[in-house]
Order: sequence, then structure tokens, then C-alpha cells
Amino acid sequence: MKWFIHIFQAVPLLLAPSRHRWKANPFWLIPVVVVASMARGMTLAPRIQVYTDIACRAVQEPLSHLSDECTSLPEVQQGAASLQASIMTVMSILSAITTGPWSKLGDSVGRKPIIFASLMGALSLDIVFVFVTTENSFFSAYAEQLLMFGFVLDGAVGGLSSFNGVVHAYMADCTEHGSRSKIFSTMQGIVFIGLALGPWGGGIALSVFKDDPYLLFRISAGLLITLLCYLVFICPESLEKDRRIINSDNLRSIPKISLLSLRRAATKLSAALLSPIAIFTPRTVLGSARRDYNLTFLGVGLFIYLVSIGIYQIKYLYAKHIYSWTSSELGFYMSLLWISRAINLLGFIPIIVAYLKPKPGSPNFSIYSEMHFDQRLAQCSLAVDGLADALVAVSGSSSPAVFTALSCINSFTSGGNPAMHSLGAVCLHASGTSAEAGALFGAMAVLSAVAHAISPTIYAVTYGQTVAYFPRAIFCLAAALLGTTVLLLGLIKSQDPGNAYAPVRTSVEEGGEEEEAL
Repeated sequence: MKWFIHIFQAVPLLLAPSRHRWKANPFWLIPVVVVASMARGMTLAPRIQVYTDIACRAVQEPLSHLSDECTSLPEVQQGAASLQASIMTVMSILSAITTGPWSKLGDSVGRKPIIFASLMGALSLDIVFVFVTTENSFFSAYAEQLLMFGFVLDGAVGGLSSFNGVVHAYMADCTEHGSRSKIFSTMQGIVFIGLALGPWGGGIALSVFKDDPYLLFRISAGLLITLLCYLVFICPESLEKDRRIINSDNLRSIPKISLLSLRRAATKLSAALLSPIAIFTPRTVLGSARRDYNLTFLGVGLFIYLVSIGIYQIKYLYAKHIYSWTSSELGFYMSLLWISRAINLLGFIPIIVAYLKPKPGSPNFSIYSEMHFDQRLAQCSLAVDGLADALVAVSGSSSPAVFTALSCINSFTSGGNPAMHSLGAVCLHASGTSAEAGALFGAMAVLSAVAHAISPTIYAVTYGQTVAYFPRAIFCLAAALLGTTVLLLGLIKSQDPGNAYAPVRTSVEEGGEEEEAL
């Protein structure tokens, strides 16, 4: 493990400027977030094309040119969905395992080395895509294996979850407590702006150079290399040495890897994943013999919802298959979804909360009026989301415009997730245990990690088995899951039983939103 220790002793020195020039500020991260999101946004559509091409090559010879007839075959669609599910599952599991250790390491070596590692993981994945999309090369013959290797590299450094975590940690280091919520929500909107700009920038690049969607992987790699240079030479470190929890020399205490240590690590990992979920078990109401199931219904509903949003990756494959969209057209479609989500999170939801959510000091205000508002907001958002999926399933429309409009409605209801996070905090406070808020959000993060690990397989199997005769079955599944979540949220008792606690401020905007967007 000596090489591991030396690397992390050298990285902080590499990323530290020779003298302190600028003071850390969240605005230094705007180029990092925008450019990283643009790079990811412009390559998501070409990735769908790569998965389809690999599946087609497994079915049809020769390998030099893949016809539209081949890519539309049901067995090809099934193979592409299976490939996408397998690599996304592996990456989700690795990200869930490694995000915590990487985040903890950032408390001792600083934030920039962790951001650097996350960007290197994304860069290595783009380079792998460049290799496997080079025609008649040695790498294209082993495209599936190399892609899995690339996603393993990206997952080993925490993937997108680690990047998001360290970005939030950087902002927290140099932001006052009272203004963090606004900074976090603003940066979340900037993420969606970057994602939306990616496909448009990629489309312009393809019109200027050559109409080859695989060129976008090279452009993305160039953007990430430029971003790494900005991080090394310009962006200041937010965590000063005197504020770091442990010294880098403590990395020497890393134990040697052995079979026994791996078994112990697996046991600790299982305990770390399962023990937080215990907060969702029914609890006895203080001063009463009755049981409170509010958090239980919320936890189950949140998990089912998080599984339902796994449809997005397969939805892209479905759109490309049904409407024969090019990678550029699919990229513009994704961009519209991200724009809808940004408008909802940065405009519509804040207005709803500002004007309709009960405020302390208003007549008839209580913790239960807050709970009722969050409950109804989450239910309405998820009900409209499920309705849009159901309309896609039953309409049978071959119109891309109708499909795009219904998809934008899906994205415009993205306030359901943050509303459920806010509802969980209010339910916890109403039960008299508001001190466990950190444990609650940690448990929600565990549910998210597990859901993101299993949802790709669920949708891939469904799509692969039904694409030949009813490809819209995935929308039926998503609508059923969302409907179940709405019913479970309806079981939460938001009426005052006569034993209310003092109200606390909760914010829908502070809730988490998936990546799915990302």
C-alpha cells in the first residue's frame, strides 16, 4: 500500500499553489460545475448509440457498418438494455461503496485532490469511449469489456455522487451557515444549465466539423483536461491545513489487504447499509401506546419512487429505437428535459413554497400544517409524473412531439423528491425526535444507493422482454410504481392528534434531487 500513500501525499502538493493568491469562494466552482456538466451532457446521447452498436455487432456481421435495420431489431434492443443495465449497476454499487471513504479523505487532504480524482475518473471513461469507438481498431473488438473497465474506474473514485459530495463540501467550507441553502440550490440549478448546454454545444460542434456523434467523446475529454488545468493552477483550496481533521501522515495507518480484512470490511459495509434504515421502523408515540407509521410509509414510498426514476436511461434507448433519432436529436431531447427540471426547481417550486406553504406566526400554523403541505406537494408532483408515464403507455402515439411534451411534464414534476425529504424532516420532528435528522437523511441516501443499484436491471429486463411486442411496458411499470408511492404518502397522518411539538423551519428546496438528473 506504499504506492497508495505516496500518491495521496503528493497530490495535495501538486494541487497547492506556490503561494496563496485568492481566497476560496463558491464562485470558483462555477466553471468546474458548468464544464463538467456540459461534458457529461454532450456524451449521454452518444453513449446510447455505443450500447446499440455493440449489441448490433453481437448479432450481425460484418462489423464495419451498422444499418438502421440492425439497430431496430428486438434482440439488439434487448442486448443494448442489458449492457447499459450491467455497467450502470456496477458503477452504482462502486459509487455507493467508495463515496463515503473519498468524502472522508477530503477532510484530511483537502477538497481539490478529491475533485481532481473525480474528474480523472470521468476523463478516463471518456478516453475508453474514444478507444472503443475507433473503427477497425484492436479496442473496438473488446468494446464491452473495456466499457466495463472504464465504468469501474469511474466508480472506484466515487463517480458522480463523490463529485457532488465534494462540491457541496467545498461550498460549505467557505460559506456562512445562514446562506448555504441558497448557495446549494443555486449550484443545483447551474448543474442543470450545464447539462442542458452540453447537447446544444455538441450539436454546434458537429455542424462545424463532421457529423460524427463519437467526436463528442474527444471534445468532452478536451473539456475535462482544460478543467483539470484550471483546478490545478487557478482554483484555490477551500479547506485550510489548520482546519483538516487529521494529518495526511495518518494515511500510513492504512491496514494491509488480506482475506480477513476484506471479510471484515464486507461485514462493516453490510452494517453501514442496513443499520441506518432502522429509522424507518414504526415508533411509539410519546405519551401514548399507539404506533407512528409515518416514517415507515415515507421510507417505503421514497424507495419505490427512487426505483421508478430508473426509467430515464431506458427511456432514452426507447426514444432512439421508436423514433429513429440521431444522437444529436436525442441530445436535444435530453436538453429539453433538463431545462424543464431547472425551471421547475429554480422557479416554479420556490414560488409555490413562498406563497402557499404555511409560515410560522400565521393563523392555525402548526407542525402538522407544514406536514400536510409537504405531503400534498409530493403527492401532486408524483401523481402528475405517473399520469404522464401512463399517457405515454396508453396513447400509442408515434408522434415525437407528443412524447417530448409528456417527457417534459415528467421533468417538470421533479419537486417530488425534495418535497419527500422535507416531509421526512417534518414527520421526524412531529414524532419528537428531531435530533435524528442527520440519521434520517443518511438513511435516505442509503435507500437512494440501493434503488439506483437495482433499478437499471429491473427496467432493462422489462424492456428486453417486451420490446418486440409492447415496448411501452416500461412506462406502465413506472406509472404503477409512482401510483403506489402516491398511495403510501396518502397513508401518512398529517392531522394534529392534539400533541404537536413546536414547529421548525424546513425547506423543500434543501431536499435531494437524483442523478439522474445527473
